[in-house]
Amino acid sequence: MRSKVPTAIEIDNDKQVIHKSNFDKKGLAEDKVDILKLCGFACVYCSSNAGMHISMLLQTISEAVREATGADFDRHNVNDVAITYKDVIGTLNRQLDSLAMPPGKGRTLVFCQLTDGFSPQVLRSGTTREILEILIDRTDFRIRVLTKNAIVGRPEWIRFFADHADRFVVGLSIGSLDNEWAKRVERLTSVPTSRVKALHALQDAGVPTYGMLCPMFPEVLEGDHIERLMDAIRPELCEHIWAEPFNDRRNWEYVRQCYEQGSSMWNWLTDVYEHDRQDLWSGYATGLYQRLKDRAFSDGWLEKLRYLLYESGIITEDAPAFEGLDGVLLQSKPHKNGSSKNEAFAQLQQIIT
Repeated sequence: MRSKVPTAIEIDNDKQVIHKSNFDKKGLAEDKVDILKLCGFACVYCSSNAGMHISMLLQTISEAVREATGADFDRHNVNDVAITYKDVIGTLNRQLDSLAMPPGKGRTLVFCQLTDGFSPQVLRSGTTREILEILIDRTDFRIRVLTKNAIVGRPEWIRFFADHADRFVVGLSIGSLDNEWAKRVERLTSVPTSRVKALHALQDAGVPTYGMLCPMFPEVLEGDHIERLMDAIRPELCEHIWAEPFNDRRNWEYVRQCYEQGSSMWNWLTDVYEHDRQDLWSGYATGLYQRLKDRAFSDGWLEKLRYLLYESGIITEDAPAFEGLDGVLLQSKPHKNGSSKNEAFAQLQQIIT
């Protein structure tokens, strides 16, 4: 992880820490905890910053940021601040005290859904470790850890996860193997090569792991980058592999600023989101899926693939590439009857059923 540590700002916590998760449609978890409001890794493409959990407290957050830094709060440019909760440990204990029985039997809880629970602020304060210990001791959840911090591959964390291997499954989000790209776009995270080493260390120690190739930008389609990326996570040692293209959350212009004006990616982002070239995004998302599916099929791990697709962005001409919907989890809001609002995908669903 790179050295800059954003200013930590505390705000009041919710009355509960454990909540139902909307990651069930992604196949990741039924429940969640979030121990921060905004993590300190400053990934430019982050979709969480545009979410309702920020919007509902935007004035409170803006005032807190202004008081702490003297600057206005820009939810899409947050490399200077991280927002933590007051007394999150006490809040979790009080929530569990109110329950007659430990929650979570037969359920998976994601740590953390909207932020990175291994962000420097909560990691250094000991909050990360204490929250995880409480979840182990006082709940029956299986805990899904997702992080961009390679610290989870250090011996002390490997021992922790290995000692509770029946309770954890650990993933590191790795959407590229390009460290220089990550320094521009995933600004304060561990670089991808360090995350790969951490994942390998966990796997070699027998800790259950999963792959998270999210998000992957069009650049990974160049040469054999995407195949090397798949090989790097060692699918044979992962329980499942999730993958996803970049989905704009009103932050594409910030992502574009990470590229030189006139470069191929600068032009692609401009064409797709400023000039509304849906066909370009559709072709990219389809190409990712085809390459993933081909490698997964040839190497025998197609049943592990979980491709997260907002199919509303796929044009009719590209839809046949998804025939069978092998490994595809449709994410766009469906009709009330459960069928896709994209007619081409609704037809694919009918063929399957």
